[in-house]
Amino acid sequence: MYLLSRRQKLISCLSSALYALSLQSGIALAADKESSLSTTLTPVPATDGQEISQLLVHQVLDGGELVAGETLVEIRHHSYNLPTVAKTLEQLAVADACGDMAVQHRDIERGSELVRQWFAGRDSCEQIRIDYRVPADAAGAVAGVAPPVELRSEGGAVSGGATTFILRPESGHYRLSLDWDFSELATGAVGVSSLQAGSGELFPVTAFDDVFVMGGALGTYPQTLDEDGFYSAWQGDPEFDARALMQWARTLREQFTAFFAAPRSVYGVMLRYNPVNAGGGIGMHDSFVITYGEATADKLPELRSTLSHEMFHTYQPRLVSASGDQRDELALSWFNEGLAVFYQREFPFRAGMMSEQEYVDDLNFHAARYYTSIMQEAPNSAVPDGFWRDTRIRTLPYDRGFLYFATVDEAVRKASGNTRSLDDLVKALRNTMDSGERLTPQHWEAMLQKELGADAVEAFRAMLAGAPPLPSADAFGPCFKRTQVALRRYQLGFEPEVLTEPVRRVRGLIAASAAAQAGLREGDIILKPVPQDAIQGTQDARLTLHVQRGESVFDISYLPRGEIVPAWQWQLRSDAVPGQCSRR
Repeated sequence: MYLLSRRQKLISCLSSALYALSLQSGIALAADKESSLSTTLTPVPATDGQEISQLLVHQVLDGGELVAGETLVEIRHHSYNLPTVAKTLEQLAVADACGDMAVQHRDIERGSELVRQWFAGRDSCEQIRIDYRVPADAAGAVAGVAPPVELRSEGGAVSGGATTFILRPESGHYRLSLDWDFSELATGAVGVSSLQAGSGELFPVTAFDDVFVMGGALGTYPQTLDEDGFYSAWQGDPEFDARALMQWARTLREQFTAFFAAPRSVYGVMLRYNPVNAGGGIGMHDSFVITYGEATADKLPELRSTLSHEMFHTYQPRLVSASGDQRDELALSWFNEGLAVFYQREFPFRAGMMSEQEYVDDLNFHAARYYTSIMQEAPNSAVPDGFWRDTRIRTLPYDRGFLYFATVDEAVRKASGNTRSLDDLVKALRNTMDSGERLTPQHWEAMLQKELGADAVEAFRAMLAGAPPLPSADAFGPCFKRTQVALRRYQLGFEPEVLTEPVRRVRGLIAASAAAQAGLREGDIILKPVPQDAIQGTQDARLTLHVQRGESVFDISYLPRGEIVPAWQWQLRSDAVPGQCSRR
């Protein structure tokens, strides 16, 4: 069973998706062959018994003694753009076979990251036990758009990414296990995790970066783990049929496993509420997380695209930086995210799980967002610094990357007389990754040189420098045609970084903007985080700000659009035959 009730255990079998992390750690497996790290999570309800208020964490670290002053465990101060428990962690209790251990902490810099480490004043003995508790809901720490990994408590359940609250050793390989203890909750509580049942082989502790947990009162599909290994769970009460969505996901997974010739394994989808950026998601180890909002029932096609996007991340070839630093990984988003946007519609469309209109709507959303963006010619080098500060930079590698890959797919098809496509390049890169190599941009350049020649390499470099890619009129097949239309550019109306700050005080207000005309003033405080990523690609989407001005609190709603600019879009041809438009 993948569902955990009371005290059943999941042991990890982290496989090829974590190989790159293993390379980065540089730790010899032999030195850690007896090491293990077990983690038990105990959700504790609030006094009214309605919601989970705290999460007790109990860890047992075994397999090697530490000398005084050596790092016992650590955690980053921030994961992505979210604060972790590094600065707020209280009541950390540590003991081993020799008794209690007094611990202290220190902060170190590692690349662009600040890391908090705990260490003891004496040498350790065997069986180091670590206990601490964290608030089960950290939603208040989300200042703006962020990956959905913060701890969130609602609907009688708790969920979050291990990267934000689980301590781990500084380095090394361990047999990782996760255990839920639901003894404090009502009967019927269940749990899921990105860690799957398996052989308990050794893997790097950095694997926790790709682990998501969800436990408590959950909806699940199927009720038992079938031979295909698929599982899903959802937290809260979505305004749509979550079970039907998960059935769609289970069917789609068969397309991915067939394409990549992937072996059957345990694979999960976890769904939860996101008040800031509903519809977003994040890929985890052999699983992914997607989110819904209050109006998601009207946007199921978009949610299915997100589901396909995140599922692609599980199987795709991925470029990985040498450092493993999250900032350096963002510089590779043009590949990892752009490729996922390209295939998020291709797989369901080829399988007959997406209509022609849904296909072109998804395509046009990304094309409109890119071709109307004032940042469309910003170089890729601007992405790491601007990714979390400005929605127009954050969406750039997704949209420009997708359009670039569309041009490559078209070029490969034409050069090969339609005998090859981007599919063949993707499969070759995945095979290279599976052989043990860390994929880099140089691998992509070498493949372009071999497949299309020097001009393709130059076009790739120009794209990274900011040159806008433009797929041709029939780049997406004979059923679609390209057209140019007049669209309005997205304009927030004030400094975008304001929306990422703890106190969102308006500055840099543009006098002629729709925001100013709607009544927003310099110095107003925006009380709630607001989404922008989806609004950018939707011409008629309004933005509502919950504003405080002095003692007054009120809403300001406006259409965040500026000048009219020409933008490329695609249309379904009048003579297109439904069901005969997809390409293999």
